Amino acid sequence: MKNGKLITAALILCIMVLALVILMPEEHAAGQQSADQKEPEKNEEAYSDIESKESSVPTFIFALKYTDYLIETPESYETENGIRSFQFSKMAEAIMPVKSALEKGTVAYIDNYKNRNGAAPYYNGKSTDALGNLRSASAPGYYDSSGNGDFRYIPDGTLVLVLRETDSLSEVALVGEESEISYFVPQKYVASDDPLLSLDKVIAIDRSNQNIAAFEAIPKGEQEALSAEWKIVSYSLATTGKEGKYHQPTPLGYYYAIEKKPQFYYLKDGTDEIEGYAPYAIRFTAGAYIHGVSTAYQYAEDGSRIDPGINEYSSSIGTVPLSHKCVRNYTSHAKFLYDWYEHGRTVVLVIE
Repeated sequence: MKNGKLITAALILCIMVLALVILMPEEHAAGQQSADQKEPEKNEEAYSDIESKESSVPTFIFALKYTDYLIETPESYETENGIRSFQFSKMAEAIMPVKSALEKGTVAYIDNYKNRNGAAPYYNGKSTDALGNLRSASAPGYYDSSGNGDFRYIPDGTLVLVLRETDSLSEVALVGEESEISYFVPQKYVASDDPLLSLDKVIAIDRSNQNIAAFEAIPKGEQEALSAEWKIVSYSLATTGKEGKYHQPTPLGYYYAIEKKPQFYYLKDGTDEIEGYAPYAIRFTAGAYIHGVSTAYQYAEDGSRIDPGINEYSSSIGTVPLSHKCVRNYTSHAKFLYDWYEHGRTVVLVIE
Protein backbone atom coordinates (compact mmCIF):
# COMPACT_ATOMS: atom_id res chain seq x y z
CA MET A 1 0.00 0.00 0.00
CA LYS A 2 2.81 2.31 0.97
CA ASN A 3 4.65 1.47 -2.20
CA GLY A 4 1.52 2.18 -4.19
CA LYS A 5 1.22 5.69 -2.67
CA LEU A 6 4.87 6.38 -3.47
CA ILE A 7 4.40 5.28 -7.06
CA THR A 8 1.30 7.50 -7.40
CA ALA A 9 3.16 10.52 -5.94
CA ALA A 10 6.08 9.93 -8.29
CA LEU A 11 3.76 9.78 -11.27
CA ILE A 12 2.07 13.06 -10.27
CA LEU A 13 5.48 14.72 -9.85
CA CYS A 14 6.61 13.49 -13.28
CA ILE A 15 3.44 14.83 -14.89
CA MET A 16 3.93 18.25 -13.24
CA VAL A 17 7.56 18.46 -14.43
CA LEU A 18 6.59 17.38 -17.94
CA ALA A 19 3.86 20.03 -18.04
CA LEU A 20 6.36 22.73 -17.03
CA VAL A 21 8.78 21.60 -19.74
CA ILE A 22 6.02 21.75 -22.36
CA LEU A 23 4.54 25.07 -21.25
CA MET A 24 7.71 27.05 -20.67
CA PRO A 25 8.77 27.30 -24.36
CA GLU A 26 5.26 28.40 -25.33
CA GLU A 27 5.21 31.15 -22.72
CA HIS A 28 8.69 32.24 -23.73
CA ALA A 29 7.72 32.31 -27.40
CA ALA A 30 4.62 34.33 -26.63
CA GLY A 31 6.67 36.78 -24.61
CA GLN A 32 9.24 37.05 -27.40
CA GLN A 33 6.52 37.75 -29.97
CA SER A 34 5.16 40.57 -27.84
CA ALA A 35 8.61 42.07 -27.47
CA ASP A 36 9.16 41.82 -31.23
CA GLN A 37 5.93 43.67 -31.86
CA LYS A 38 7.08 46.53 -29.65
CA GLU A 39 10.64 46.71 -30.97
CA PRO A 40 10.86 44.91 -34.33
CA GLU A 41 14.26 43.89 -35.55
CA LYS A 42 15.32 46.27 -38.30
CA ASN A 43 15.98 44.65 -41.66
CA GLU A 44 18.53 47.05 -43.12
CA GLU A 45 18.10 45.81 -46.69
CA ALA A 46 14.31 46.06 -46.62
CA TYR A 47 14.47 49.45 -44.92
CA SER A 48 16.83 50.70 -47.59
CA ASP A 49 14.34 49.61 -50.28
CA ILE A 50 11.52 51.46 -48.53
CA GLU A 51 13.61 54.61 -48.26
CA SER A 52 14.50 54.50 -51.95
CA LYS A 53 10.85 54.06 -52.90
CA GLU A 54 9.77 56.98 -50.76
CA SER A 55 12.51 59.20 -52.15
CA SER A 56 11.42 58.33 -55.69
CA VAL A 57 8.00 59.96 -55.23
CA PRO A 58 8.20 63.37 -56.93
CA THR A 59 7.90 66.47 -54.77
CA PHE A 60 5.71 69.34 -55.87
CA ILE A 61 4.59 72.84 -54.99
CA PHE A 62 1.60 74.94 -55.98
CA ALA A 63 2.33 77.72 -58.46
CA LEU A 64 -1.11 78.24 -59.97
CA LYS A 65 -1.44 79.93 -63.35
CA TYR A 66 -5.18 79.24 -63.56
CA THR A 67 -7.27 80.18 -60.53
CA ASP A 68 -10.94 80.01 -61.58
CA TYR A 69 -13.36 77.67 -59.76
CA LEU A 70 -10.85 76.92 -57.00
CA ILE A 71 -11.94 74.61 -54.20
CA GLU A 72 -10.88 75.88 -50.77
CA THR A 73 -9.87 72.46 -49.44
CA PRO A 74 -8.96 70.45 -52.55
CA GLU A 75 -7.49 67.55 -50.56
CA SER A 76 -11.01 66.63 -49.46
CA TYR A 77 -14.25 68.25 -50.53
CA GLU A 78 -17.92 67.37 -50.37
CA THR A 79 -20.21 67.02 -53.37
CA GLU A 80 -23.75 65.81 -53.90
CA ASN A 81 -22.17 62.56 -55.00
CA GLY A 82 -20.10 62.10 -51.85
CA ILE A 83 -16.72 63.07 -50.42
CA ARG A 84 -14.02 63.48 -53.05
CA SER A 85 -10.45 64.71 -53.20
CA PHE A 86 -7.64 65.77 -55.46
CA GLN A 87 -5.09 62.95 -55.30
CA PHE A 88 -2.13 65.23 -55.99
CA SER A 89 0.46 62.84 -54.50
CA LYS A 90 -0.89 59.89 -56.46
CA MET A 91 -0.89 61.99 -59.62
CA ALA A 92 2.72 63.01 -59.01
CA GLU A 93 3.75 59.44 -58.29
CA ALA A 94 2.16 58.33 -61.56
CA ILE A 95 4.63 60.56 -63.42
CA MET A 96 7.57 58.35 -62.38
CA PRO A 97 7.08 55.53 -64.93
CA VAL A 98 7.22 58.08 -67.77
CA LYS A 99 10.39 59.63 -66.38
CA SER A 100 11.95 56.20 -65.90
CA ALA A 101 11.07 55.10 -69.45
CA LEU A 102 12.46 58.29 -70.95
CA GLU A 103 15.76 57.70 -69.14
CA LYS A 104 16.00 54.24 -70.72
CA GLY A 105 15.41 55.14 -74.34
CA THR A 106 12.96 56.40 -76.95
CA VAL A 107 9.39 56.89 -75.75
CA ALA A 108 6.91 57.00 -78.62
CA TYR A 109 3.22 56.22 -78.96
CA ILE A 110 0.79 53.98 -80.81
CA ASP A 111 -0.61 55.79 -83.83
CA ASN A 112 -3.79 54.46 -85.42
CA TYR A 113 -6.39 57.24 -85.14
CA LYS A 114 -9.47 56.29 -87.18
CA ASN A 115 -7.53 53.18 -88.28
CA ARG A 116 -5.50 55.38 -90.62
CA ASN A 117 -2.57 52.95 -90.52
CA GLY A 118 -4.82 49.96 -91.13
CA ALA A 119 -7.37 48.18 -88.97
CA ALA A 120 -5.83 45.68 -86.56
CA PRO A 121 -6.67 42.02 -87.16
CA TYR A 122 -9.66 40.49 -85.41
CA TYR A 123 -8.94 38.74 -82.14
CA ASN A 124 -10.27 35.18 -82.53
CA GLY A 125 -12.95 36.62 -84.82
CA LYS A 126 -13.90 39.32 -82.31
CA SER A 127 -13.35 43.07 -81.98
CA THR A 128 -12.39 42.81 -78.30
CA ASP A 129 -9.29 41.06 -76.95
CA ALA A 130 -8.94 38.92 -73.82
CA LEU A 131 -8.23 42.05 -71.74
CA GLY A 132 -11.30 43.92 -72.96
CA ASN A 133 -9.39 46.27 -75.28
CA LEU A 134 -11.15 47.30 -78.49
CA ARG A 135 -9.88 46.68 -82.03
CA SER A 136 -10.85 50.10 -83.37
CA ALA A 137 -8.03 52.68 -83.34
CA SER A 138 -5.61 50.13 -81.87
CA ALA A 139 -2.50 48.23 -82.90
CA PRO A 140 -1.85 44.51 -82.40
CA GLY A 141 0.82 43.80 -79.80
CA TYR A 142 2.10 40.26 -80.41
CA TYR A 143 3.62 38.23 -77.61
CA ASP A 144 5.95 36.37 -79.99
CA SER A 145 8.85 38.03 -81.80
CA SER A 146 7.66 36.50 -85.08
CA GLY A 147 4.70 38.89 -85.11
CA ASN A 148 2.30 35.96 -85.29
CA GLY A 149 0.07 34.10 -82.88
CA ASP A 150 -1.58 35.51 -79.78
CA PHE A 151 -1.74 39.27 -79.31
CA ARG A 152 -3.54 42.06 -77.51
CA TYR A 153 -4.86 45.40 -78.72
CA ILE A 154 -2.84 48.49 -77.72
CA PRO A 155 -4.94 51.67 -78.02
CA ASP A 156 -4.02 54.70 -80.09
CA GLY A 157 -1.98 57.26 -78.15
CA THR A 158 -0.57 54.75 -75.64
CA LEU A 159 2.98 55.63 -74.55
CA VAL A 160 5.52 52.91 -75.32
CA LEU A 161 9.23 52.49 -74.66
CA VAL A 162 10.88 51.32 -77.90
CA LEU A 163 13.28 48.52 -76.95
CA ARG A 164 14.48 47.55 -80.42
CA GLU A 165 13.39 47.46 -84.04
CA THR A 166 13.57 44.82 -86.74
CA ASP A 167 12.76 45.17 -90.42
CA SER A 168 9.02 45.20 -89.79
CA LEU A 169 8.40 45.08 -86.03
CA SER A 170 9.11 47.27 -83.02
CA GLU A 171 9.59 45.58 -79.67
CA VAL A 172 7.99 47.83 -77.09
CA ALA A 173 7.11 47.95 -73.42
CA LEU A 174 4.00 49.78 -72.27
CA VAL A 175 4.84 52.76 -70.07
CA GLY A 176 3.30 52.26 -66.64
CA GLU A 177 2.68 48.53 -67.04
CA GLU A 178 4.13 46.78 -63.99
CA SER A 179 4.83 43.47 -65.73
CA GLU A 180 8.03 42.97 -67.71
CA ILE A 181 6.15 41.80 -70.79
CA SER A 182 7.22 43.28 -74.11
CA TYR A 183 5.14 43.33 -77.28
CA PHE A 184 6.01 43.14 -80.94
CA VAL A 185 4.08 45.73 -82.94
CA PRO A 186 4.19 46.29 -86.71
CA GLN A 187 6.29 49.42 -87.18
CA LYS A 188 3.58 51.28 -89.09
CA TYR A 189 1.65 51.63 -85.81
CA VAL A 190 4.54 53.05 -83.74
CA ALA A 191 5.15 56.80 -84.09
CA SER A 192 8.91 56.57 -83.59
CA ASP A 193 9.35 59.65 -85.77
CA ASP A 194 7.36 61.73 -83.25
CA PRO A 195 8.84 60.71 -79.88
CA LEU A 196 8.48 62.33 -76.51
CA LEU A 197 11.30 64.90 -76.60
CA SER A 198 11.24 65.66 -72.88
CA LEU A 199 8.90 65.33 -69.93
CA ASP A 200 7.98 68.94 -69.17
CA LYS A 201 4.21 68.96 -68.75
CA VAL A 202 1.71 66.44 -67.43
CA ILE A 203 -2.08 66.55 -67.46
CA ALA A 204 -3.36 64.16 -64.80
CA ILE A 205 -7.01 63.07 -64.84
CA ASP A 206 -8.65 61.29 -61.90
CA ARG A 207 -11.76 59.57 -63.17
CA SER A 208 -12.87 58.27 -59.76
CA ASN A 209 -12.93 61.78 -58.27
CA GLN A 210 -13.89 63.57 -61.51
CA ASN A 211 -11.10 66.13 -61.46
CA ILE A 212 -7.93 67.16 -63.26
CA ALA A 213 -4.58 68.81 -62.50
CA ALA A 214 -1.69 70.11 -64.61
CA PHE A 215 1.95 69.61 -63.55
CA GLU A 216 4.92 71.47 -64.96
CA ALA A 217 8.51 70.36 -64.44
CA ILE A 218 10.77 72.73 -62.51
CA PRO A 219 14.14 73.24 -64.26
CA LYS A 220 16.88 71.20 -62.57
CA GLY A 221 18.81 74.30 -61.61
CA GLU A 222 15.86 75.59 -59.59
CA GLN A 223 14.77 72.32 -57.98
CA GLU A 224 17.13 72.52 -55.01
CA ALA A 225 16.15 76.09 -54.18
CA LEU A 226 12.44 75.26 -54.38
CA SER A 227 12.80 71.77 -52.83
CA ALA A 228 10.47 70.41 -55.49
CA GLU A 229 10.58 68.75 -58.90
CA TRP A 230 7.14 69.78 -60.14
CA LYS A 231 4.74 72.64 -59.75
CA ILE A 232 0.99 72.32 -60.00
CA VAL A 233 -0.11 75.10 -62.32
CA SER A 234 -3.83 74.32 -62.34
CA TYR A 235 -6.46 72.06 -60.86
CA SER A 236 -10.15 71.90 -61.57
CA LEU A 237 -13.22 69.68 -61.72
CA ALA A 238 -13.80 67.58 -64.85
CA THR A 239 -16.25 65.08 -66.33
CA THR A 240 -15.08 61.81 -67.84
CA GLY A 241 -16.73 59.20 -70.07
CA LYS A 242 -19.46 56.78 -69.04
CA GLU A 243 -20.66 53.35 -70.15
CA GLY A 244 -23.38 53.39 -72.79
CA LYS A 245 -24.43 52.48 -76.29
CA TYR A 246 -22.75 55.57 -77.72
CA HIS A 247 -20.43 56.21 -74.76
CA GLN A 248 -17.18 54.76 -73.41
CA PRO A 249 -15.36 55.28 -70.11
CA THR A 250 -12.26 57.44 -70.38
CA PRO A 251 -9.54 54.74 -70.42
CA LEU A 252 -6.95 54.48 -67.66
CA GLY A 253 -3.33 54.68 -68.73
CA TYR A 254 -0.43 56.72 -70.06
CA TYR A 255 -0.90 58.71 -73.26
CA TYR A 256 0.90 61.11 -75.55
CA ALA A 257 -0.75 64.51 -75.90
CA ILE A 258 -0.98 64.05 -79.65
CA GLU A 259 -2.45 67.25 -81.04
CA LYS A 260 -4.61 70.24 -80.25
CA LYS A 261 -7.51 71.78 -82.16
CA PRO A 262 -9.34 75.06 -81.55
CA GLN A 263 -12.51 72.99 -81.78
CA PHE A 264 -13.57 69.50 -82.77
CA TYR A 265 -16.93 68.45 -84.12
CA TYR A 266 -19.12 65.79 -82.56
CA LEU A 267 -21.96 63.84 -84.13
CA LYS A 268 -25.53 63.31 -83.05
CA ASP A 269 -25.69 59.85 -81.50
CA GLY A 270 -26.28 57.12 -84.06
CA THR A 271 -25.93 59.42 -87.08
CA ASP A 272 -23.32 61.07 -89.29
CA GLU A 273 -24.86 64.48 -88.61
CA ILE A 274 -22.70 67.09 -86.92
CA GLU A 275 -24.50 68.21 -83.78
CA GLY A 276 -22.00 70.73 -82.45
CA TYR A 277 -18.43 71.29 -81.38
CA ALA A 278 -16.24 71.41 -78.30
CA PRO A 279 -13.64 74.19 -77.98
CA TYR A 280 -9.94 74.09 -77.06
CA ALA A 281 -9.38 70.38 -77.52
CA ILE A 282 -6.28 68.27 -76.85
CA ARG A 283 -6.45 64.73 -78.25
CA PHE A 284 -4.72 61.94 -76.32
CA THR A 285 -6.21 58.63 -77.47
CA ALA A 286 -8.38 57.71 -80.45
CA GLY A 287 -11.27 60.22 -80.44
CA ALA A 288 -10.85 61.19 -76.77
CA TYR A 289 -10.07 64.86 -76.10
CA ILE A 290 -9.62 67.14 -73.13
CA HIS A 291 -11.91 70.03 -74.05
CA GLY A 292 -14.25 72.81 -72.92
CA VAL A 293 -18.05 72.84 -72.61
CA SER A 294 -19.67 71.74 -75.86
CA THR A 295 -21.85 73.95 -78.04
CA ALA A 296 -24.81 72.53 -79.98
CA TYR A 297 -25.57 74.23 -83.30
CA GLN A 298 -28.92 75.87 -83.94
CA TYR A 299 -30.57 75.87 -87.36
CA ALA A 300 -32.41 78.60 -89.24
CA GLU A 301 -35.61 78.02 -91.21
CA ASP A 302 -33.62 77.65 -94.41
CA GLY A 303 -31.55 74.89 -92.79
CA SER A 304 -28.40 76.98 -92.40
CA ARG A 305 -26.34 76.32 -89.32
CA ILE A 306 -26.08 78.96 -86.56
CA ASP A 307 -23.25 79.00 -84.01
CA PRO A 308 -24.65 80.33 -80.71
CA GLY A 309 -21.12 80.86 -79.37
CA ILE A 310 -18.83 79.25 -76.81
CA ASN A 311 -20.21 78.14 -73.45
CA GLU A 312 -18.07 78.55 -70.35
CA TYR A 313 -19.91 76.67 -67.62
CA SER A 314 -21.81 73.43 -67.08
CA SER A 315 -23.24 72.38 -63.72
CA SER A 316 -22.57 68.73 -64.58
CA ILE A 317 -18.79 69.13 -64.50
CA GLY A 318 -17.23 67.26 -61.60
CA THR A 319 -20.41 65.32 -60.79
CA VAL A 320 -20.53 61.87 -62.41
CA PRO A 321 -19.15 60.41 -65.68
CA LEU A 322 -21.32 61.70 -68.53
CA SER A 323 -19.22 62.25 -71.64
CA HIS A 324 -18.84 59.95 -74.63
CA LYS A 325 -15.15 59.30 -73.81
CA CYS A 326 -13.64 62.77 -73.55
CA VAL A 327 -12.67 64.81 -70.49
CA ARG A 328 -14.95 67.83 -70.24
CA ASN A 329 -13.66 70.99 -68.50
CA TYR A 330 -14.88 74.48 -67.85
CA THR A 331 -14.01 76.21 -71.10
CA SER A 332 -11.61 78.68 -69.46
CA HIS A 333 -9.60 75.78 -68.03
CA ALA A 334 -9.62 73.97 -71.37
CA LYS A 335 -8.27 77.16 -72.99
CA PHE A 336 -5.56 77.42 -70.35
CA LEU A 337 -4.44 73.85 -71.07
CA TYR A 338 -4.72 74.46 -74.83
CA ASP A 339 -2.40 77.50 -74.64
CA TRP A 340 -0.04 75.83 -72.14
CA TYR A 341 0.35 72.56 -74.08
CA GLU A 342 3.60 71.84 -75.95
CA HIS A 343 3.78 69.11 -78.55
CA GLY A 344 6.42 66.46 -77.81
CA ARG A 345 6.74 67.62 -74.20
CA THR A 346 3.28 66.89 -72.77
CA VAL A 347 1.71 63.63 -71.61
CA VAL A 348 -1.71 62.70 -70.28
CA LEU A 349 -2.23 60.33 -67.33
CA VAL A 350 -5.59 58.84 -66.41
CA ILE A 351 -5.75 57.37 -62.89
CA GLU A 352 -8.43 56.49 -60.36
